[in-house]
Amino acid sequence: MLRSIKTALCGLLALLTATAAGCTGTAPDATTAPAATTTAATEPVTLPVTTAPAGASTDSAFEGDSAVSYNELEIKKNINEIESAFDELLDTHHFAGSVYAKVGNDFEYIKTRGFANQGAHLDNSIYRSSYGGSLTKLFTATAVMKLAEEKKLSLNDTLDKYFAGCTYGKEVTIRQLLTMTSGIPNYVSRKSEMTPNAHLKGTLSGDDYEKNKATILSWILSQPLGKVKDGNFEFSDSNYYLLGEIIGSVSQMPYETYMSEHIFKPALMNKTGFEADDATTRPYDSTPEAATLLYEGVGYSALGVITNVSDLLKFIEAFTGGTLISETSVREMMTDNGTGYGCGAFVSGDCFSCIGEIDAYSAKLSFSTDKRKIFAAMSNYKDTDTNLIHRVFRNYLVKYSH
Repeated sequence: MLRSIKTALCGLLALLTATAAGCTGTAPDATTAPAATTTAATEPVTLPVTTAPAGASTDSAFEGDSAVSYNELEIKKNINEIESAFDELLDTHHFAGSVYAKVGNDFEYIKTRGFANQGAHLDNSIYRSSYGGSLTKLFTATAVMKLAEEKKLSLNDTLDKYFAGCTYGKEVTIRQLLTMTSGIPNYVSRKSEMTPNAHLKGTLSGDDYEKNKATILSWILSQPLGKVKDGNFEFSDSNYYLLGEIIGSVSQMPYETYMSEHIFKPALMNKTGFEADDATTRPYDSTPEAATLLYEGVGYSALGVITNVSDLLKFIEAFTGGTLISETSVREMMTDNGTGYGCGAFVSGDCFSCIGEIDAYSAKLSFSTDKRKIFAAMSNYKDTDTNLIHRVFRNYLVKYSH
């Protein structure tokens, strides 16, 4: 079965060029970014988060998203000025991708720029899906909470219940996986490039899903725990890789199938999944080594989701509105455990915030529990920093704060 990178990037197996080739016979265009074009969203959007803690990953560091209280009346009075300023900020920071920002009930900003696929003459759109990186963790954590509500697992379960022979099976709980306090080493190296850990890098195959998963799981489960234990925080994608296996075990279906049936479909996230297709955005200015994260089965339940801005807005509505999990579970996920991290994302006051970076792709999602502050952006351009765009938008709006 085709999985995430088969249509977009498996040509990177040879690691000979920075051009990503599709395995279905249609190769994406050269990855040098073309000049961005500006397009407006033509379909309506239905709307039915400081310094990162020590050990935080570059793709998940929160930015004090709830620190500012806005004067919503003044924002409403100055909508045209703010929209023009946001346009200029996107120009200044060479933004290409799709962005949505909301403050209060009266200000919404939508902008799309650049190509989704230059060769096919497809522009970016809020409905065009890209790789979400660590946004995957928010969805995975939601699924774990749902299964806990259904008494199919307990957050206090130790890993020996699910992984026979795990060296630390009796020491680590599901809750510690969720909160990044397990001490399990990261299977992804984040010191420079976003590449698999050096011990794994040469053992992965571009299109062998089962082999890659088995290789990664074997490595994760055989590692000694690091120095970060006893409730201390250390960002490790390995935590969420293991959670995907637990979800599959207790639901008795593959992780991807469970997510589709019990998270994405109920939330009406019809364009979200784990397999690329001809409509998935192509990466521009791709990095061959980093792209090994997009090999079959490598992203999985930690980094593998493919989604779009429109579906992210639908997730916010379903997550906060009781469609997926209870209000009690939402509060537990959004509880700062003293590390700035909750379950699946960083917490700043009443805001949840996560950033995804994987090869040329980047994404940022931030929202408050009352949905009066929302930011969602995705990009397929290596030089676009969606987290920076969120920060400069917020900094501009400070003039309208109380």
